[in-house]
Amino acid sequence: MRIENSLKNMIFGLSGQITSAIMGIIVRTVFISTLGVEYLGVNGLFTNILILLSVANLGFDTAIIYNLYKPLAEGNQRKIQGFLNLYKKAYQIIGFVIFMVGLLLLPFLSHLMNGATSIQEIKLIYILFLINSVSSYFLVYKQSIIIADQHNHIISKIHTGVTIISNLVQILLLLTTKNFIVVLALQITMNILKNVYISHKANRLYPYIKEKNNVKLSYEEKKGFFKNLYSLMLYKISGVVINGTDNLIISSFFGLYWVGIYSNYLLIIATINTFVSQIFYSITASVGNLVVKENEDRNYFVFRIIQFLNFWVYGFCSICLWNLINPTITIWLGENYVMSTFIVFFIILDFYTSGMQNATTTFRETTGLFQKGKYRPVYAALINIAVSIILANKIGIAGVLLGTVISRLCTYFWYDPFVIFKYAFQKPVRTYFLRYFGFGILVFSIGFIINYMGNTLELHGQMNLIIRAILCLIIPNVFFFILFRKSEEFTYLYKVALSLSQRLPLKRFQKKVESL
Repeated sequence: MRIENSLKNMIFGLSGQITSAIMGIIVRTVFISTLGVEYLGVNGLFTNILILLSVANLGFDTAIIYNLYKPLAEGNQRKIQGFLNLYKKAYQIIGFVIFMVGLLLLPFLSHLMNGATSIQEIKLIYILFLINSVSSYFLVYKQSIIIADQHNHIISKIHTGVTIISNLVQILLLLTTKNFIVVLALQITMNILKNVYISHKANRLYPYIKEKNNVKLSYEEKKGFFKNLYSLMLYKISGVVINGTDNLIISSFFGLYWVGIYSNYLLIIATINTFVSQIFYSITASVGNLVVKENEDRNYFVFRIIQFLNFWVYGFCSICLWNLINPTITIWLGENYVMSTFIVFFIILDFYTSGMQNATTTFRETTGLFQKGKYRPVYAALINIAVSIILANKIGIAGVLLGTVISRLCTYFWYDPFVIFKYAFQKPVRTYFLRYFGFGILVFSIGFIINYMGNTLELHGQMNLIIRAILCLIIPNVFFFILFRKSEEFTYLYKVALSLSQRLPLKRFQKKVESL
């Protein structure tokens, strides 16, 4: 059942991300052609500001989902009701706090932009961004039970449908009105409708959660919840600072124009990252169920599987990005929108080091190890801000990205696996780091080899992109297969893939082919 639920979550999650990616690129192209790069910069800047403001809710969703694993497995409806009641009240308070703090930032918007802007109604645009962000907090709490119950594919289907409709209407509005405010009003409307429908779906799947009740958690349960929440908030705050301040620093030091240029790369990176991370997000609830029911050795074996899958997927994507992202930007938007390979290297290094944390993040959140090293995230956030600002003055935009990587390597990179191996697996962590560095050397070696081959061919335009794409598709996967085909991890994943293929509609087709 875990595999089937994970497979459903993965299939619908990935299909949703593919749809979002295609629609996002089309909307971005129309956006640039109708409104220009400065509006793109404002979009990126305000998005980052609201990511930072959302720090007020960070940890609640993870803490609630973690606490729902056991009562869902046991069928304890009253405890589920108690946690959802707590979640609802917390999110109402959080939504109000974020809205008020967001309004207090209005007088300081000009200080976050290097130089004047020609955009009118800048404050109204910001308020609409704020409303869009806050609107979710009053409706979204019920989706946690769907996620914890390993049915995230339901949310993925709803999200995909809303994305298609919303983006199609956005394109129409951009072409006909060329008005950013109208587009934002549409986004607010669609976001509210999506959350209302998800809430309605949760009520149908779990009728007992819509029953009027005054179920409250015990003192010990609340104490344990808020103790974990405090640690989680510190951890999540750091993640927001590390990932959410880059555009703010770039805007402050280099101006909105460069935020707009960087946001095109960020769109591609974020699309791939969201697409790939969907694989690992889809199995989180199943891992939570596994941790509750299985022993340490079984959990450790699953961790190794996830780490290996993490390496293959993020390694392959990093190689592709290093060789294809600038040719793609050139063909898509033109050479004026291309950043130097020096900056691109650190963009991809940030993507790879962040992605390689998926295995440790999944197990840290599902094993409930929230208390260990709870102040470490604060150090990560401080390191990120300080180093990014210092390096921005030294080496420009690349320094901002390098500061993010350095803060991550100084904290999460070594401490998360240390805690998981010590307390969850009770095994030495040395093997993890040996594998990590071995994977990293392999990925970057193959990436530079393919880049050298592409440069040697001296091709341009679409032919350059096509040849490099073919090299990226073949060479890394052939190398990975040759090196790891006999490993336990690859063998297990191959058997799982084979087993799953028997459950898919392709089975009849495969039998027909074999009979020929």
